[in-house]
Amino acid sequence: MPWVGFGDNGGMTSASYSSAAAEPFEGLRIRGVAKTFGAGTTVLNEIDLDVHPGELISLVGSSGTGKSTLLRIIAGLEDPTTGRVTYGGQPLERGSVGVVFQRPILYPHLSVKDNILFPTRLHAFSGEADIDYYRELLAALKLEGLENRKPSQLSGGQAQRVGIARALIRRAPVVLFDEPLASVDEEMSASIRADIVRLHERYGFTGLYVTHDQNEALMLGHRVAVMDSGYLVQVDTPGRLLDYPHTLQVAKLLSAPALNLLDIEPEDSLPADCRLVIRASSFYELGGGESEQLHGVLSAQVLGQRHLVGGMLYRGRLLEAVSLPLKSPRAQTETELSAHLKSPRAQTETELSAQMYARVRAGQELEFFIPDAQGATLSGTSPNSTFLSVGERVHLGVAAERCFLFSDGKRFYL
Repeated sequence: MPWVGFGDNGGMTSASYSSAAAEPFEGLRIRGVAKTFGAGTTVLNEIDLDVHPGELISLVGSSGTGKSTLLRIIAGLEDPTTGRVTYGGQPLERGSVGVVFQRPILYPHLSVKDNILFPTRLHAFSGEADIDYYRELLAALKLEGLENRKPSQLSGGQAQRVGIARALIRRAPVVLFDEPLASVDEEMSASIRADIVRLHERYGFTGLYVTHDQNEALMLGHRVAVMDSGYLVQVDTPGRLLDYPHTLQVAKLLSAPALNLLDIEPEDSLPADCRLVIRASSFYELGGGESEQLHGVLSAQVLGQRHLVGGMLYRGRLLEAVSLPLKSPRAQTETELSAHLKSPRAQTETELSAQMYARVRAGQELEFFIPDAQGATLSGTSPNSTFLSVGERVHLGVAAERCFLFSDGKRFYL
């Protein structure tokens, strides 16, 4: 099922909800959902979210931010304190939701086949099991030949595949994934993740995928919803989320392998507590004819290193104060951004927007990530070595659009 992208919160700002509420909405709609436990322990605060038909949204946040509680409410396993959940304009019924749990809850005395088909035998299910569809799921999830096995005879990855098949067997219009890959190894995770993508493309269910893994969230979601302390702080496409993080917490969640918070010298046009934020992965060696007007060059001494998948993460110290150019146009809607990019003046305007600089103080420590493929080209690398050594000096470039200003935990736009 083709899916058309939307901006923040399903293409609507909070101010436009009232006018849009009168229009029919065919997808999953969450409005004003809050949850309080006991004597005032609030875990969800007025959550508003639209998931369009056929869309898969990743819901990401650190532990304890309310992600799983929200999923339980959508699934009908828990009641909200306030708010409502609808699908196609009607209250979402439990039978209209398939759920994939973090650990597959399989009946130990039933075979793989009977576990998968079990939801079709419940009283709430009207109709007969579609055996052809059941066989399609077996093939798609690599479960062929395992139909007669009991859960105790399955690996962790195989058991999770059974759980996914069971969540899909009733063709529920809404499918929820609650960190389904948290308990399997990385190789199996990659395989199951690819299976989920193919199943979604083939059957077009409306999905919400909870994870604490930022890379998983960015890979799977048409859009990514970020939660922090019970609030939904930003919903956007992966690309715009990386380019326009609204809060420091969003920037931190999407900053693997590291995020640098750098002190800058006072500037009349900036708040006193303003800091410059740069992802470790944003640094690179400047060269190849790129325009230095839109880039800053930092000189750093290597203090340490550690190898990560795909490259090296270095720790260094800035040897000199440096002025880094900033390009921080206010976050635009996708419609505004598209119109801007079509303008023949767009490139010139973009270049002019980078005329402000932030002066970064010397002596600060920072981290920078160098991919394996780029390591051998670094100007500071010793002969016959593809890695930087402790004590070496290296020159790093960073593009203006990768330098973010934050004040009081929120993005500061020039």
